[in-house]
Amino acid sequence: MTHELLRGDRWRSLTADHEKLRVYSDDECFTTGLNAAYDVLGDDAARIVQQHAVLVIQPDCIAGRQVERCLDLVRRQGFEPVHAIRFRFGPEQTHGIWRYQSNISTPASQRIADEVCGKGDSLLVLFRDTTPAPVLPASLRLSDFKGRSDPAMRTERHLRTVLGAPTCLVVLVHTPDEPVDVLRESAVLLGPRTRELYAAIVKPAADDLAAHVEALYAESEPHDLDLGAAWDRITSSITDPTLERVRAGEKLDWSWFTGVLSAAGLDPLGWDALLVGSEHIEHDLAGVPRLVDRVSVESWTNGDAVLLRTAAGSPG
Repeated sequence: MTHELLRGDRWRSLTADHEKLRVYSDDECFTTGLNAAYDVLGDDAARIVQQHAVLVIQPDCIAGRQVERCLDLVRRQGFEPVHAIRFRFGPEQTHGIWRYQSNISTPASQRIADEVCGKGDSLLVLFRDTTPAPVLPASLRLSDFKGRSDPAMRTERHLRTVLGAPTCLVVLVHTPDEPVDVLRESAVLLGPRTRELYAAIVKPAADDLAAHVEALYAESEPHDLDLGAAWDRITSSITDPTLERVRAGEKLDWSWFTGVLSAAGLDPLGWDALLVGSEHIEHDLAGVPRLVDRVSVESWTNGDAVLLRTAAGSPG
């Protein structure tokens, strides 16, 4: 049976990509998120979700002590924090979030992503878009501001650039792209706590973001997240011609690298190792297309999707 929020053309308020919706139709987390939003927000769920975005502040952002700056930059874009939930990425969560993109990832890329995201607790922050006359859903506007994972595909305006995200896998923050992704990914990350996210929209509770940040900092070791400095620290302990070739541009064998670090008494899964690995491994499998492509801003502005008007006196 078709869900009430997807009947007829109503799906176009959640995504501009009908093929993505078809792929998600068999995804239990999407169904869980869709049901949670509808149960809490009712028939107006699509419009309300359009007005909200999710930002995941990852352990690398926390280690780099960039959380306050990140939150300030997002606020300056017209996003107001509504609620925050601490959670821990496990392999299930990293696979679940990127399952439709990571089919092109090499095993080494997936292992490093698991390690980066699983280094400590993350903070999921729900934001409300305060833009007076929005032309995009909040999630897509925030995702566009965030910038791509590849530093070469970002500009100076992007959040990840300003925060100094150094590589394709040490990217500091994550955001779901469209309302349909907010529904699915929130359920992936929060599981049974998903309803809490939508309940906070209806009945906002006092939420001390500063206290969350202070606690996360207290529980984690700071790191400079400087790729050059990481290389220098590693090569001051290890002299190996293979490392010299890798630094010059040769691809890195992650299993070999972690073995060499362990033999030298260095942490094979520490931030220095993850920085070097995430920069120099082979990231993608050749000739494999992603299961779901990234949505474009233009797909929402050219009429493929529908932005719903905000009703007076209602949430969002």
